[in-house]
Amino acid sequence: MARPLQTGLTYFPLDVSIDQDDKIALIESDFGLEGFAVTIKLLMKIYAEGYMYHWGEKELKLFSRKIGVEVSLVSAVAAAGLRWGLFSQSLFDDYGILTSHGIQKRYFEAVSRRKNVSAVKEYFLLSEEEAEKYTNLSLVTLFPESLGENGLEEATLDSAELMSTLTTQSIVKESKGKESISSGDMQKEASKTDDDDDDVTVLDSYSSKIETPTQEVARQLTDWLDVFEAPVILEAIERTQQNGKRFRYLQAILLDFKRKQVRTLADLVAYDVAFKRQKQRGASGPAKQESLPLWANPDYKASDELAGEATTQNIKDTLERIRSKKR
Repeated sequence: MARPLQTGLTYFPLDVSIDQDDKIALIESDFGLEGFAVTIKLLMKIYAEGYMYHWGEKELKLFSRKIGVEVSLVSAVAAAGLRWGLFSQSLFDDYGILTSHGIQKRYFEAVSRRKNVSAVKEYFLLSEEEAEKYTNLSLVTLFPESLGENGLEEATLDSAELMSTLTTQSIVKESKGKESISSGDMQKEASKTDDDDDDVTVLDSYSSKIETPTQEVARQLTDWLDVFEAPVILEAIERTQQNGKRFRYLQAILLDFKRKQVRTLADLVAYDVAFKRQKQRGASGPAKQESLPLWANPDYKASDELAGEATTQNIKDTLERIRSKKR
């Protein structure tokens, strides 16, 4: 069996004057030497993972348990690191990760002799000039445009690829307890689901993962069931939650799915598999930039407000055209 490629570092540079850095000094002034120690432990964890570390409730609790420090203190130190600029606040807000320009610069310098190194474009903080020196670097995107404007690429999927692209939620809902399932079976199962049950499932998922929907949000969510199979909306909700976003972000994902002709669970699987294959191809090629939908840009700020009258009317008109075609 081939040995898995190493992503993280076994060691990282630590300046003897690191405690003189203003960001570190501010954290130490707030929390003392214990705060300093937690900060170094966080940097160790980030470099062990690579150039960033996903930071959520699960990671916080496991990290706290591992280093033997109270969860409240670790949480406060991480928050201070974001506040004082040790970590990127914008990337944490958008993607829930701990990283910074300095961390990435040191990481990519350390792995510059590796044959192939991949980085996620949405997480990438180095300038174009800085990135040019790393000829082994390939940038990939979380939200591929590889399917084009006119629909999905044809893709031959085996069962392993099919199942690996789905979230646990999608697999559980569609498999109904089966060990494996084909894309055709998934579509049949989805078509059997009662419309009222789909409404409840989607609204329950939104409520448990994002927030309690207002009456208008609930109406728009159920209207989307005239466009997508329920599992597609459930997956969009899952991705919205993973990025710490709310309804406007979810709307942006669904509008992008609609534009890419993603309607069914099989469509979504093909979409994700196409991205997976593109990423694998990109690992051995030169660094390249991918085009992104607006909602996937790192500086995209999804408003917490509901859609304006013009946008809402446009969505209503689109849904009405779809309904009329079904009749």
